[in-house]
Amino acid sequence: DRWIDYKKWTKITEGRVSTGDPTGFLGTVHKGPKGYREIFVNDIGIETNQGSAPYKYPVGTVVVKEQYNNKAAWEAQKTPDLTIMVKVADNGAMDASNWRFSDSYTSKADNNGFCSGCHTIAAKDDFVFTNEDFFESQ
Repeated sequence: DRWIDYKKWTKITEGRVSTGDPTGFLGTVHKGPKGYREIFVNDIGIETNQGSAPYKYPVGTVVVKEQYNNKAAWEAQKTPDLTIMVKVADNGAMDASNWRFSDSYTSKADNNGFCSGCHTIAAKDDFVFTNEDFFESQ
């Protein structure tokens, strides 16, 4: 239910789709370097996301990433794969345990070691890769 209306949220990739492998760590995750990704953030986290570092998202922030195989699939708006991040706690430290991850629209967000392990690379940005500083560095 937390992300049922995500298409009504702010699409932070509006006019600037995310593709390639800007971190060098993507591999095949999120459709890999040839994948096209659209990212949506709910109202709770949008002000933080559109701000500047240091990023510290409030509890209740939800980030939804649509993932398409390639540019043609993205342009056709074929049904994307989804991954979701939910900020569930704030223990005062930049800690992956504050976040829960879901690898699909219907699965429950949980403490996913695979997701949190990769997102640790973005620990300084509260585990969220795609923010205003990210786009400015592109």
